Amino acid sequence: MQEVFANSLLQSISESRFGPYRRPGTSEADGFARYLWNVALGESLYPVLQGLEVALRNSIHDAAAQAFGGSHWFATIPVAPETRILAVAETRLKQANKAPGPDDLVAALPLGFWVNLFYSRYEQKLWPRLLKEVFPYLPARIRRRNYISQRLNPIRHLRNRVFHHEPVWHWPDLAQHHQEALEVISWINPDLLVLIQLLDRFPEVYAPGPERYREELRRLPAAIPEPPLANRPILPYPVSHKSDGCGRVV
Repeated sequence: MQEVFANSLLQSISESRFGPYRRPGTSEADGFARYLWNVALGESLYPVLQGLEVALRNSIHDAAAQAFGGSHWFATIPVAPETRILAVAETRLKQANKAPGPDDLVAALPLGFWVNLFYSRYEQKLWPRLLKEVFPYLPARIRRRNYISQRLNPIRHLRNRVFHHEPVWHWPDLAQHHQEALEVISWINPDLLVLIQLLDRFPEVYAPGPERYREELRRLPAAIPEPPLANRPILPYPVSHKSDGCGRVV
């Protein structure tokens, strides 16, 4: 891998952010292969994490609104620190000239708000009363607030790492987290799981590891020309990649 090219990349990525991708005894190209693999893993995890977050927040809100007679449950059920999270979301909606109605508020609240509702401080306030409504397909033998909380918190952590562009490539249980996120979606709506799996490329991205990206880097020319920025062309997508017709590279 050309040293000038690597140094140019590091100017944008930064040495400190690239550090977790280096390993003793391996080349700089190996680090960039891990970096690319991490980006691809984040991309492949997005459909599952997005589907879970949207389904979870809507299922909780619908069940709570039904149980407590409307969306005013936001004003009566949450306690600190969730009340502060609510206040921040409402302020941001007002700053965006949006009335903080229930639909916009549900969408504006972070995943952490919804996961926090499964902490013990909401025992008897929400649970176990709403468990079956929120997770209608969750087996009764594991339909417990603490079990769900233990399942959701690692997924929340993974979501935050991926959405904030942090390394996850080195997690030994990454595949397990992916599978568990799919399972949570199935507890809420199995049909949504079918839809999400049409986009789910995680297994095929995860299984080969970073080796594919090492090969891609090896195919780069030994010397990459540097035309003036205004005239620099956009590199075409490698011709070795083909689409399956659904936007997925095969």
